[in-house]
Amino acid sequence: MYVSGEFLNYRGPINFEVIDSLLGKLKKTREFKDLNIVTGKRLYALIVECLENICKHSELSLSENPELYSSLNVINSDRAIIIKAGNPVTTSGKNEIINRLDHINLCDDHTLQAMYEEKLKSDIPSNDRCAGLGFIYMALKSGNMLKYKFTNLSEDNLFFEIEITLNKYIMRKLIIDPKSNSPKVILDPERNLYMIAGESRPPDVREFYAPVLAWLEEFSHRLSTSDEIVEPVVFNFSLDYFNSSSGKLILDICKHLGSLRSTGKKINVNWHFEKDDFDMLEAGKEISKIVKFPFEYVVADKN
Repeated sequence: MYVSGEFLNYRGPINFEVIDSLLGKLKKTREFKDLNIVTGKRLYALIVECLENICKHSELSLSENPELYSSLNVINSDRAIIIKAGNPVTTSGKNEIINRLDHINLCDDHTLQAMYEEKLKSDIPSNDRCAGLGFIYMALKSGNMLKYKFTNLSEDNLFFEIEITLNKYIMRKLIIDPKSNSPKVILDPERNLYMIAGESRPPDVREFYAPVLAWLEEFSHRLSTSDEIVEPVVFNFSLDYFNSSSGKLILDICKHLGSLRSTGKKINVNWHFEKDDFDMLEAGKEISKIVKFPFEYVVADKN
């Protein structure tokens, strides 16, 4: 029976034949067809990972006992898609699952990516029933913490349920790692984090900032055509030093932000500077004057 707002709702044994059937049903749902391509692919990948994890790692996933049936529920809400996948596990495996998930939930994106790459390169012991690769993949794809809970079934068995939130807003992120002569750049709408920090004197300033300006063009288009971003957007500039060529490109970035702000969008700039670094403070004030909107001036904590 079709239920508006629901992609899938299944409870029963899980095997690869069942997985194929459920994925086929998913593709036919009205909700899935209405998703943009990136969100759709992320959702598909997360559902595959949940189902395959159940199939591969749950010794009880094929049980014909209704109390031990696995489950998958995928719900469509206004701003996110909620995936709930559950399967019976043995009591002895509970602590290992908790340790893996708690560790993953404490990691940032860079750490998760490094963990994922390390797992891919390493040999997985044949007796490792839950290598953790799937959980890391889920966290990376969803961009959110993985919620979970256990429910007692019997002395030896528990029902484990994981809940994954996939944000529908999928504007791509841009992350550039810092070098000795170029700043760190984080432009991440999913985390509402926008930052340029460090020293800016790259050999080719225009080449370095070209992807930042291209990202801003895409971001401007998204903001002007969608109401998905409701929180104020705060860009943080925390520069230790920038040369005159970088200053021109930083001004161009702020002009983009000023244009967005002039259309009524909630755009703010925090200009960070070290205590007594009056040159950096004055640089921020000069840029603010040129682009004609006020910055917030924040004394940087370098401790």
